Amino acid sequence: MELDDIKKITVIGLGTMGPGLVQAFAQAGYEVTGFDLDPKAADKSIEIIKTNLKTLIEHQLLTSKQAEDTLNAIGLSREIEPALSDADLVMECVSENREIKGKVFEQVAARAGKEALMWSNTSTLDIYGLLPPALEKRSLIAHFFAPPHIIPLVEVVKGPNTPQDLVETSLTLLKKLDKIPIVIQRYLPGFIINRILRNLGREAFFLLDEGYISMEDLDLAVKASIAPRMMVLGLIQRYDFTGLDLSARNLLDKDFFDPPVDNRPKALHERIEKGHLGVKTGQGFFDYQGRDITEINRDRDDYLLKVMKGVGFCLEKKRLV
Repeated sequence: MELDDIKKITVIGLGTMGPGLVQAFAQAGYEVTGFDLDPKAADKSIEIIKTNLKTLIEHQLLTSKQAEDTLNAIGLSREIEPALSDADLVMECVSENREIKGKVFEQVAARAGKEALMWSNTSTLDIYGLLPPALEKRSLIAHFFAPPHIIPLVEVVKGPNTPQDLVETSLTLLKKLDKIPIVIQRYLPGFIINRILRNLGREAFFLLDEGYISMEDLDLAVKASIAPRMMVLGLIQRYDFTGLDLSARNLLDKDFFDPPVDNRPKALHERIEKGHLGVKTGQGFFDYQGRDITEINRDRDDYLLKVMKGVGFCLEKKRLV
């Protein structure tokens, strides 16, 4: 299927990522249908999108007319069959559960058109072993990042039978959504960014568990140093400025030590045992009680949009200097 053949898009799963994905496609001018087994999630998704659009208007990134057109391009379906029947592209973003995803893939293979494409928003799973044969050459992983209507990166992960023309069509469509796609040539667990975050998290929890630093100071240290520097140099080019020889010595320095592998860090699991799961429960590492989740997410988005306005030029080239 060519890019010009894609007119209608269906998003399956309207939980954490679904509403933002529906919005992103609709903002780009596509007719979008959202489906979720939970009617409450479907209804809530529209309210989330309205809040997101209002924030974009306030930042002068959308006009009221564009926001209205976006909402008019969105429909909800209470049943999966009509949601899939005329879709040119299906965006799957259900729970990270092999069985659930497998059932969705079977529905797509059975009910969507024979030329319909499918993207999976999985963040870790190898979906290629779960695909029915009919979808093997029409599907790929397109991993967006929360909040997907703001964060530009999309990890495109090729499968063993992914045709190159599907990759090219997908990259062109993602750029039409104002996204920045990167291509991962073959599957590996966690892809790229989540693998990096996993290692950062392991070190961070070690520092907290051992009492080296407070949560507040650790976040401040990151925001006041490596975060802005990475916006300019990324991860790899920084080594050129440090010096490759010094970087090599640092890796061999015996005074540095890697934290022990601990998949149950106290800082994390003590909070989980208390039911403190993050924003969704009103408390995680920090306290959000007394505030509505929509308000908290809107504050986050407000700051993200301010940051993106200021540093967006860093993304215009793969390498700045």
